Amino acid sequence: MRTSLLTIICGTAVAAAACVPNTYYSATDPYVIGLRWYDRGVEGEAGRLPGLTKSPSEFYETAVRYWEPLLAKDDCDAEYMMGTVYFLGRGEPQDNAKALALWRKAADGNQQRGQWALGDLYYQGASAFHRCASCGLERDLVMALTWYKLFEKSAKYDGEKKYLSFIIPKITAEMTPEQIKTAEGRTQSWKPVPKDCGARNLW
Repeated sequence: MRTSLLTIICGTAVAAAACVPNTYYSATDPYVIGLRWYDRGVEGEAGRLPGLTKSPSEFYETAVRYWEPLLAKDDCDAEYMMGTVYFLGRGEPQDNAKALALWRKAADGNQQRGQWALGDLYYQGASAFHRCASCGLERDLVMALTWYKLFEKSAKYDGEKKYLSFIIPKITAEMTPEQIKTAEGRTQSWKPVPKDCGARNLW
């Protein structure tokens, strides 16, 4: 019986961490493999990969090849990242409508970064991470705070929590008590649609 290269690599103590499922270093999760390709594109674009033989766009296109099949499986992490691909035009032509549809689907399934994106797009503040004047969304502080509060419940990483500790006081300072109460009520009664998608926690 032939032993696969992955089995050999995973059997070594040095590389064991690279084969742990549900981490950024998983060798079997297509979403994570795509994420590593995408991150290489970002690093290459920033000039942090000396001697790069591929263009950053080739890395992004490889990431898309891993993520596109996952969309048919309602993988909300892939939905968020494909939304980002369309939003930034990395690996696919820039398309705000497709980005927004994918982010909304991810957010409805309780994917925290999809919720973050929608909060930012409804807030439309200059300090928001996701900004888009041509996405067709009117500024709506109640909707923005609702998505931020949902994001706060599902945030997994330190960077996400740090962003929330900055943005929530900023937006609530612009809102009336009635607006804040409405957003909090919507947050309390919200349920994932059609169900909680089980977004990954990779760290």
